[in-house]
Amino acid sequence: MKHYQRLAALLLAVLLLCGCMPKIQREYRTDMPFVQTPAPTQTPAAGHGTAEQRYGSVKLLTQPTVLVSVFLNAPDCDPWTESERSDALARVDTALDWLAGQGSGYGVKTMLCHADGGCYTLKNTVSGGEQSEESDDLLGELDALSKRIDTDALRAEYGTSNVGMLYFLPVGGTSFAMVHYADLGEQYYYEYACLYRYDAYSADAEPENPATYAHEILHLFGAPDLYEGSTDAFVDDALLAYIERSCPNDIMHSTYDADGTSRLQDISQVISPLTAYCVGLADTCPELAMFPALADVTPGVFGSGAEPEPDELPGAVAA
Repeated sequence: MKHYQRLAALLLAVLLLCGCMPKIQREYRTDMPFVQTPAPTQTPAAGHGTAEQRYGSVKLLTQPTVLVSVFLNAPDCDPWTESERSDALARVDTALDWLAGQGSGYGVKTMLCHADGGCYTLKNTVSGGEQSEESDDLLGELDALSKRIDTDALRAEYGTSNVGMLYFLPVGGTSFAMVHYADLGEQYYYEYACLYRYDAYSADAEPENPATYAHEILHLFGAPDLYEGSTDAFVDDALLAYIERSCPNDIMHSTYDADGTSRLQDISQVISPLTAYCVGLADTCPELAMFPALADVTPGVFGSGAEPEPDELPGAVAA
């Protein structure tokens, strides 16, 4: 799926204008402050410590994290119906159950909590389509909305300040994630995934599938794209050929079944050892010996964490 990478503070600055849980929880709330006018967070984004600056608002799957689902209505788009919202939330639940099962396979307990953030009406239009090249104005609005999450309320209810947003867009498109880069420190701290109403590649407006939801959620925790066109630095032709040969069912490689179809009730893909290493479910993976560039990967982190030079800030890159 499409994966927006925050590689530059200079270009993306325009966007600014516009206790641990003991078990996996499933809770759909309707009282979150998202209807029409979100309430501002009680905790400013500034002042995050070293860990926060490195990881962003979503850290590791082994840490308690709240994912807040917000359904976005937009000008000239049919609003989300209650039935559509219910079905989409059920697919999120399917994705989280699958993530829990995959974590168990690596002897790790994932700690994801899901909160329903209700609906919000956008000021900007949504483009969608196979490219899903949304405007800076729209992405700026989503950045601003992310900062208005009542993180104190979430921390009080769920015992954690780790939070990510799942924004459900009201058109067909290719879903993507906006992730934090360690190189940017406190900037663009809040991380979110944009999940489209319909799969842009389906001929009959098929809803986006839960495998895609899981794929984009994994991006928030540091998973790379493992398909042609990936912009992750260590993903080259040799690694892609290896994945195609050795683990074509890795969810970061494809969210479709081998015959090109998608599933709405379950997920057939897996988290391979390589992806498990990248998101912190495993301490190592066989590929480390075969692909030296993987040695530079810090699980759960995008970017090196080093301070970039001004001429090394190329701007957002879409893959």
